[in-house]
Amino acid sequence: MVFFWKKSETEKKAEKGDKGAILELIRQGKKDKAIKILKKYALEREDLAEVLFDIYVREGKLADAYPFIRKFGEKVGTAKDRARVYHAVGDYDNAIKEYQKVGDFESLYAIGKIYEQLGNLNKALEYYERALKIAPYDKKEELEEKIHSLKVRLGLVEEKKESFVEKIKKGLQKTREAVEFGILFRGRKVDEEFFEQLEELLVKADIGVKTAVQLTEELRKEAIRKNIKNAEHIKELLKKKLKQLLKNCQGELNIPDKKAAVVLFVGVNGSGKTTTIGKLAYQLKEKGKKVLLVAADTFRAAAIEQLEVWAQRAGVDIVKKHEGADPASVVYEGVKKAKEEGYDIVLVDTAGRLHTKEPLINELRKIRKVIKKFDEKEPSETLLVLDATVGQNSIQQAKVFKEAVDISGIVITKLDGSAKGGAIVAICRELKIPIKLVGVGEKIEDLQPFNADAYVDALIG
Repeated sequence: MVFFWKKSETEKKAEKGDKGAILELIRQGKKDKAIKILKKYALEREDLAEVLFDIYVREGKLADAYPFIRKFGEKVGTAKDRARVYHAVGDYDNAIKEYQKVGDFESLYAIGKIYEQLGNLNKALEYYERALKIAPYDKKEELEEKIHSLKVRLGLVEEKKESFVEKIKKGLQKTREAVEFGILFRGRKVDEEFFEQLEELLVKADIGVKTAVQLTEELRKEAIRKNIKNAEHIKELLKKKLKQLLKNCQGELNIPDKKAAVVLFVGVNGSGKTTTIGKLAYQLKEKGKKVLLVAADTFRAAAIEQLEVWAQRAGVDIVKKHEGADPASVVYEGVKKAKEEGYDIVLVDTAGRLHTKEPLINELRKIRKVIKKFDEKEPSETLLVLDATVGQNSIQQAKVFKEAVDISGIVITKLDGSAKGGAIVAICRELKIPIKLVGVGEKIEDLQPFNADAYVDALIG
């Protein structure tokens, strides 16, 4: 039996260009049908152009919305919508005019970005400063950085660069406040109570019980042997011992001078992998390298989006697929693109869901195999990213990742937010893997090579 479906009265009216009927189709969830009808009439009728324009803007199809502005101008959409469309198609003069009509934070910021893109840095600075006056709290720091960077480029201010010692000192402030080594060493009598307190503070700094006991015992014996009575002398001995202990854990990033060198990043979700990749990408680009990011953490859509934001911020390219895509296939496409298009460095983000340990390990091994298909000597680095705020708990995480891949170096992140800054000592002692980078703040330049001497001086004071 054949059924013939009759068109409803609404559909019949809509097909004749009745606006009310078209809107009713959209309300009924028949948007595709409505769009098909709108396309027939929209360029001839202003009332229908407005409807289709709004649909395209809401769906992010800004280029498709552009013909309606060209035909009807201000009669379609809001000033902000028109600005976004002009911006998307590169009609910057009209985009600026429409953004100016709105005058909110996003619009002023967008004008600043357009002027910066066009190379008019003075105008860009003017609009960024106007945007800063009405910026929401969570956008202020990023915008202040941008303004400072522009002022440096324009020669209006000198760039003040903090040394690693200053950065690490600032970064370990929370640990020093929590542990208070300074009070212990200030004019104290060197006796049994002093050593008990020292051991307690070393444990509190998350250096590790075993290490704390051993260091304290060594210092106690040395104090007896050399008849040391001055706490400051003990402090210098402690620093010397910690520096010796960390000496073998200080490593440099190994990126060979060749095309398509790969750096693979592993670590649990939330450890700071994506942020680290973004910061490193920016620093490498500043050194003249052509950098490609690969979003192989396809388990979470948020991870792909976050890496995209960092790619834009660092001014580098990215290879990505949809959420749930095979991570190894994304890596394959990334390395292939790097080889074919002459990228110097490929930075690969990966998933880190430890609650699915076996699938994670298998996934990382598969990614590594894919990289080696292109070049047996790659990846040049496999960096494990550890969060300083979880202290020694990160050691257990490291052991899981070591089962999957050969870790060539460690990155310690969020050192500035940790009261457990001493954990670097425990990590070094337990894992015996070089610490290559440390994150000591939120700014792009706050990712720094690890310096053991500066670290110990900043930790103990």
